[in-house]
Amino acid sequence: MRTLDQKICAWGGPFCAATLGAGLLMSGFVPPPAPTLSAEQIAAIYANNAMMIRLGMILGLAGIAGFIALVCVITTQMRHMDTPSRLPADLQLGAGAIGVLTLMFPNMVLAIAAFRPERDPALTQLLNDIAWLLVIPAFPTFLAQFGAIAIGALTDKRADPIFPRWAGYLNIWLALLLVPGAFAYIFRTGPFAWNGLLSFWIAASAFFVWLILMTPLTLSAINRTAKAA
Repeated sequence: MRTLDQKICAWGGPFCAATLGAGLLMSGFVPPPAPTLSAEQIAAIYANNAMMIRLGMILGLAGIAGFIALVCVITTQMRHMDTPSRLPADLQLGAGAIGVLTLMFPNMVLAIAAFRPERDPALTQLLNDIAWLLVIPAFPTFLAQFGAIAIGALTDKRADPIFPRWAGYLNIWLALLLVPGAFAYIFRTGPFAWNGLLSFWIAASAFFVWLILMTPLTLSAINRTAKAA
């Protein structure tokens, strides 16, 4: 990839953060509807805001293209690392590719729920449950992806490493902040519920911080590898 192409891809991080965040705000899903709401209450949310939910999910899907671009350019830069194997770069790419699906599918399901708001409220509630219980507990893919970046950063033997060591520790910390989302399968109230402090607010913040911070780190790596070429 040319340097300019890589830099454009690196800016996919803020693009994804802005559009995905805007889509959720437009839809009224910050925070998500509480798991304790009845089927009728959930159905009313979709009926009263159907068009904005559809438009918000379209915007969110567009933003995921930025996440794809960022994952790819991070892989390109990680392949310049002096590590014992290419495993960290390949793991980051594979996990990131699966992570794309964990973001896309919930957006699509939420749009489907808003497509026919006149349906049986129980079905709308089911679709709503499916969407949030797909994305909130989806920590394994990001744990592998962020962990791969951390391994690469911490084992890179280059005199001028692709990512600084602190970026490795940052990725570990951000990955761990996503783990509480797994308990959304168990709790309907409190910090572990899908709209709770740990499962939603802190986990979502960690993901958005990653999107923003990995952009300057990757841009810096692109400049260094371009000079060394």
